[in-house]
Amino acid sequence: MVYSMTGYGRGEARTEANSVTVEMRSVNHRFSEVAIRMPREVTALEDAVRRAVLTRVKRGRIDVFITLVADETPSSLQINWELARQYKEAAEQMAAQLGAAGELTVKDLLLLPDVVHVGEERSDVETYREPLLAAVQEAVDALMDMRGREGAALREDVLARIAAMEHITAELAALAPAVAGTYRERIFARIEEYIQGRGEIDESRLLHEVALFAERADIAEEITRLASHFAQFRSIMDEPDAIGRKLDFLVQECHREINTMGAKANHLEISQKVVILKAELEKVKEQVQNIE
Repeated sequence: MVYSMTGYGRGEARTEANSVTVEMRSVNHRFSEVAIRMPREVTALEDAVRRAVLTRVKRGRIDVFITLVADETPSSLQINWELARQYKEAAEQMAAQLGAAGELTVKDLLLLPDVVHVGEERSDVETYREPLLAAVQEAVDALMDMRGREGAALREDVLARIAAMEHITAELAALAPAVAGTYRERIFARIEEYIQGRGEIDESRLLHEVALFAERADIAEEITRLASHFAQFRSIMDEPDAIGRKLDFLVQECHREINTMGAKANHLEISQKVVILKAELEKVKEQVQNIE
């Protein structure tokens, strides 16, 4: 199946006291790259998130955004027992030294700095693992669904352009044998115009030159290789793995063959069709760069 490298996905899950939201977006990239932005509380799960993404996404840059929202913030009363003991001992020493009466009560201790602290309870990161990875999976599924829909459109467009290029190549194959004859007629006309009845034309030598030109201008091999590349395009489109790099390589090979035909062509109609081939191939190249 053909997948685009661009897409978006979103997933949600809940813990007992929190909700987890995962958003992903992917864009074109030569390789696979996953960038994750996540809260400090769950950074220990970053590798697990990355592995979950890369099991489905083979190519492209994927930005992952993870958000945690707490329904309630659990808190606890924390007592610094050592500090309270030191306060009590200090009060007793002051009373003994100064001969003052009185002692610290529990109420007094509660009011002293840093003896009592109200803090948030820290949740175990493992409590987030299952819901977080479930949200990641949901987001990846949505992402790949969008990439698949766009990939189907890319496949249709690329194959339509390949079909158009095959039609043009067939026309070139039909035109190619006429190149030598056209060249021969043009050369004869020019020579006759030049000599203007001054003598006989050495036809054997002229035919030899025409044969040499025909050999240099022969585009049959390029046409055959192009046909093979087009067939490979169709075959690769049905492969289950990431195919973008293979298609990109084939585009380069097609470009080489078409350029060679353009360099060899000494025929107006062939040159015009080569220009059309180049324009179609450039459009195929643009689409292939979006394929995973």
